[in-house]
Amino acid sequence: MVARTLVPGQANRTRRSSRREAILDAATKLFAERGFAGVSVQDIADAAETHKTTVLYHFGTKEALYGEVLDEALERIAVVMRDFLAGGFESDHLRERVAYLIDQIQAYFAEHPSHARLLERELLEAQVPNAYLSHFVDQIYLPAVAGFEEASARGLIRPVDPALFIHDLHVLLVGYFCHRPLLERLKPADAFSIEALIARRNHLVELIFGQLRPSELV
Repeated sequence: MVARTLVPGQANRTRRSSRREAILDAATKLFAERGFAGVSVQDIADAAETHKTTVLYHFGTKEALYGEVLDEALERIAVVMRDFLAGGFESDHLRERVAYLIDQIQAYFAEHPSHARLLERELLEAQVPNAYLSHFVDQIYLPAVAGFEEASARGLIRPVDPALFIHDLHVLLVGYFCHRPLLERLKPADAFSIEALIARRNHLVELIFGQLRPSELV
């Protein structure tokens, strides 16, 4: 039998990390359900089965905790969006790249539907959604607008209003994961099943390429 050697302080660090993650998970669900103003630090502590002082020890303020929740919600989406934009619009495999991008975003939101609801609440309820705008829109969507404008000028895509196109695509991708009861009433089935998400991805790919690709390339 091999004896395990514990590094001094390792158990405490593991407990702190686990407690921090539990607080983040609880805060994400509560912020998504009630919005920032509808949640107190004590609510988060109760949901995470810890003390209010522990929440404040790890995050300092509710505002700082909310910022970290948003960062976590946006991080994976930001990574796949940056990877896609870095490839430009000239690839012979653009359709496959778009399908892959949608697959990645859908898989993430299907696993973390609270994050989709959180992003919707941030735009709907925050008087000035600075965190979302600075953490994601400024860093991802504005460069995407510039990329669309350049691709349109070069004849790689049909002329479209890139701001409206990106806004509408955002609504289509995020909104889907906020409307599960509506979707399942319209089409009785598990809206987040693999089969449903594949069908949704194919629908979006056709929608995107029907609107963007020059007619001779459709």
